[in-house]
Amino acid sequence: LEAVASTQSTVSSGINAEYGKHHIPEGSTFTLTNVTEEMGVLGLAGRHARDVLTKLTDEDLSHEGFPFLECREMEVAGVPVQATRISYTGELGWEIHHNAKHTAHLYHRLLEAGALYDIGDFGTYAVNSLRLEKGFRGWGAEMNLDKNPYEAGLGPFIKPNKKTPFIGQEAVKAMQNTEQKVKLVMLNFQADNVDPYGNETVWYGNKVVGNTTSGGYSYQRNCSMCFAYVPPALGNIGDKVYVELMGRRYEATDVEDPMYETEATRTRNALKAAATL
Repeated sequence: LEAVASTQSTVSSGINAEYGKHHIPEGSTFTLTNVTEEMGVLGLAGRHARDVLTKLTDEDLSHEGFPFLECREMEVAGVPVQATRISYTGELGWEIHHNAKHTAHLYHRLLEAGALYDIGDFGTYAVNSLRLEKGFRGWGAEMNLDKNPYEAGLGPFIKPNKKTPFIGQEAVKAMQNTEQKVKLVMLNFQADNVDPYGNETVWYGNKVVGNTTSGGYSYQRNCSMCFAYVPPALGNIGDKVYVELMGRRYEATDVEDPMYETEATRTRNALKAAATL
């Protein structure tokens, strides 16, 4: 093993780099370098993402040739990149990591390759809506220092009994066997001209029982949606609570999480269905 790349939030890169250095074993030849300022990343997402990227590389970008979550070193528009098949939108897409000096070149080549499909920039509100529908948690919102991974609904992604020891393993095991005080749920409701943003009050009767963590508008369901932490007793599908927005309380219903399947799940299910025919 020669090198390992760790990608994370830019705003916390300094803290995480220092944390990583602190845990390098004494006498180890392993070194850790923060290259945040040297690197750039472009996100390409949408149903035509594969068609656009195919014009700029010789790599096999088919579902089988470049599976979901795979990371690969390759060339895009003549530039060496590290591409990962993933997107925070939950749709087909790639994150293209590269030396920052090539960002402008790659960006304009992607626009040229996608002109046929009316490619364009998309903002954080669009991303937020899509990731909420897919059930993706956000650091600093659903995932924070006040809640544990099981309360955040991340239990399926945790392997507390891994053979390789990891920092926090015993704490995770203890959490697993402890009754959780709160539960993260997805709420849907009809509002007027306002949508939840995060940190709004959640009511049950005349009692405050929780708070939202992030929210927005669902274009799949045509309603307002938000993640919220509530007592486990109110965390069942179909349960009703009230979300307070601008001084008014709106009745909200606990719905399935995720509300809408990711592209990778939809594709996998379609292939399984086709195989049974």
